[in-house]
Amino acid sequence: MRIAVLVVDDAFDTGLASVLDTFETANELAGAHATRHEVIVVSPRTRVRTHHGFTIPLSPLPRRAPELVIVPALACKQPDAIVAALDRADVADAVGLLQRWHASGVRLAAACTGTFVLGRAGVLDGGRATTSWWLGPTFRREFPAVELEESSMLVIDRQTLTAGAALAHIDLALALIRERSPSLASLVARHLLIDDRPSQAAFAAPEHIAHDDELVKRFEVWIRGHLAEPFAIAHVARAVGSSERTLQRRIRAVLGKPPVAFVQDLRLERAVHLLRVTQGSVDEIAGAVGYGDGSTLRTLLRRRLHTGVRELRRVGLRGRPPSA
Repeated sequence: MRIAVLVVDDAFDTGLASVLDTFETANELAGAHATRHEVIVVSPRTRVRTHHGFTIPLSPLPRRAPELVIVPALACKQPDAIVAALDRADVADAVGLLQRWHASGVRLAAACTGTFVLGRAGVLDGGRATTSWWLGPTFRREFPAVELEESSMLVIDRQTLTAGAALAHIDLALALIRERSPSLASLVARHLLIDDRPSQAAFAAPEHIAHDDELVKRFEVWIRGHLAEPFAIAHVARAVGSSERTLQRRIRAVLGKPPVAFVQDLRLERAVHLLRVTQGSVDEIAGAVGYGDGSTLRTLLRRRLHTGVRELRRVGLRGRPPSA
């Protein structure tokens, strides 16, 4: 497979290195007789530096269109920074290349903030995508024609592949290797010590996302103080100085989910914390966060976070025997 990694200035060092190292590992483990991944690094500029100032060795832009183009992240951690970066001249040139390649049938992929470059190119419109979990509100605002699934680690849709935050660059590269050889992808993952990570939900910090909107932030603060109480949207709306309709509309616009789903995020976040740092029973912790019994909490942990009580306590209590 002919793969071009498209970079611009201020590339996220870890993201770029992760992609290149994963494909190099795959080529070495595949052996001399297997089909290899031919990876080159290209740019619309003749000289590119990473965020930490390293010069990136570049290949000439290929005369023949590659089969796949990957856009690594830009080293922007805050919403305003990534939006400003999209207006840079070198990013605009990269967007132009992506649009031409996309029109000729090339598959496009990106991880973390690199997904914003695909979004600016318009190649995600009308389809599904993911991005860094904390940039979900900004992504929705910038690209309303894209159906965002920010809890997903990887989204494959039509001609595009998008992956989540930071080290999801590795998940993206492994997914591409898996398309050709599931066994090779598994071997690479073992060498790199990468577990199966289908969701970003376990890593998300709901309060960080809520900061994008003042009303949503007030809602989040109020809910945190009343997690054990039954949730009633009309009551909460009055408490935060809003109409029920306005509150529902704002939460859905900012977070891409209804209020009850965000309440569930906050309850699960608190439950995970308590499971890791206390030895309270599952039923006690479930009650403390507003669930009627431990079985409901167990089900939600499996469904939403793809983990269980024993796994959480094994990590959080530093080897002490689990109490549930």
